[in-house]
Amino acid sequence: MKEFALNQTYAKVLLTISELNKHSYYPLNEGLYKILTGVLDDETASFTAIPTFGTLTSYSSKRICHLTLMLFRHGLIGKIFDPGTQKLYFRTTETGEAMLDDFYKKHRCSFARRKPKDVQTIAKIV
Repeated sequence: MKEFALNQTYAKVLLTISELNKHSYYPLNEGLYKILTGVLDDETASFTAIPTFGTLTSYSSKRICHLTLMLFRHGLIGKIFDPGTQKLYFRTTETGEAMLDDFYKKHRCSFARRKPKDVQTIAKIV
């Protein structure tokens, strides 16, 4: 069986979870989607300093869910239960942290924040 290779997109998702975990925050898929696509609201306003905020603007919620599923299947992230909300949240594992460190030692990654272009909804036609 082929060994799982971390690419830049997986690394950004893993780094986002890791950065949140360092400050005792644990995300759901919806939270990851908001951070990675750059949605700025009351919940994500305090996370704009994360280097991956707004770097995957073209990714859908379904695609980010698939990325986290693959990271979970390969043991790079795990789940932690919160009795207050009765939900399972993501956390990075030791294997995931080690793989992330190795990845960034070997590769240079760009964390350019991309702002999606606003679609013009009103046009003046003469």
